[in-house]
Amino acid sequence: MDQFLIEARRLMYSEVEKTGIPAKAQVDLAVEKGIELAKRLNVNVDIIEASTLLMDCMVGQAVKAKRLNDHVSMSLEKAKELLNQSSLSIKEKDNIYHCILEHHGVEKFYSLESEICCNADCYKFASMRGFVIALRYTRDMPLKDLVALLTQKVEEKWSIVSLQSVKDDLKDQYQMVTKILHNLSLEI
Repeated sequence: MDQFLIEARRLMYSEVEKTGIPAKAQVDLAVEKGIELAKRLNVNVDIIEASTLLMDCMVGQAVKAKRLNDHVSMSLEKAKELLNQSSLSIKEKDNIYHCILEHHGVEKFYSLESEICCNADCYKFASMRGFVIALRYTRDMPLKDLVALLTQKVEEKWSIVSLQSVKDDLKDQYQMVTKILHNLSLEI
């Protein structure tokens, strides 16, 4: 697994460098929160780290190609290339695959790791830290468009939080972020 994690990091951070999307700080936030949740819920930390690194590994390419809605399938395709070259077990490969596939939420998760990845992804926009990171790295966007985009992303992420501990952790932050966005929308 160590070599696979090296390759996953190399892929994700090279894509960040090439495209600027997502911001490295957003990737790091999701990985950090995923690892915290994995430890708290006693699941495989390596699966979580690999999955949170790979779940949006092609989002930058998708944005550049004006195919944002395809970023999950594009990320899955790229992750499968890495998985196929790895010595990971079929069980590990399947789990990582489903973590990437389900990181925007599903009715029934394949595994607890998959649910954790989905919830870790929510921190990118529904937390104050994620919100500030998003503001910092999208500042070249017109304010009206930025407020609309962040409002949509914050609501999207809040709607898929499924773990009660994450809901408890994010509730006050989510409310502050939505209040800020609402007040900004009134100003523009």
